[in-house]
Amino acid sequence: MDPKQFRAPYIGKDRIWQAADELRAKFASGAQLPVNVLDMAEFDLGLEIVPADNLRERCDTEAILLGDLQTILVDKRSFTNPKQEYRLRFSVAHELGHYVLHGDIYAGIRPPSAEAWFDFISNIPDEQYSWIEWHAYEFAGRLLVPPDALATSLAGAMQVAESAGFKDWAKDPDMARDFLGGYMAKVFNVSGEVVSKRLRIEKLWPPS
Repeated sequence: MDPKQFRAPYIGKDRIWQAADELRAKFASGAQLPVNVLDMAEFDLGLEIVPADNLRERCDTEAILLGDLQTILVDKRSFTNPKQEYRLRFSVAHELGHYVLHGDIYAGIRPPSAEAWFDFISNIPDEQYSWIEWHAYEFAGRLLVPPDALATSLAGAMQVAESAGFKDWAKDPDMARDFLGGYMAKVFNVSGEVVSKRLRIEKLWPPS
């Protein structure tokens, strides 16, 4: 495939959410929080997670799904660094988004290496690349941060904040959302930024 001729498929948000919810519900790895996305990839879906030296430096990414649809390369330093856990988990969930939503595309291209795949996506039109990355990002966020659990966690976090004397959510709603996102991050083992964005995307913010 000529990368300049690449066209992303149209996949609406509702379809992405449904696919993420179905994957989470299908396996025991998704039954409790935080979602055990590494076990889901390796044991439930049968994918091989392979730590690769300097993947971030070589390909500017934490993880790459290869075209064989059997292997996810992950940056070795991130894989072995507990401080990178949140980022690595989201990166693997992102690649599962490509696996579920774009499996036919990957199978058709079948890049033989991480570098070959990076070269391919570096040459597709920016708009088309943005679409497939948005698909996978939205999938990952929904997979790791289920909306019902997010709403429950938000109610608890707001109660804690209000008991400490904070009540004016409308004064600076963006700052308040980011603060609560950071507080709630440990529930889902993702970054506070991811939780903050999910609150907005799932229309749970501002609170009614």
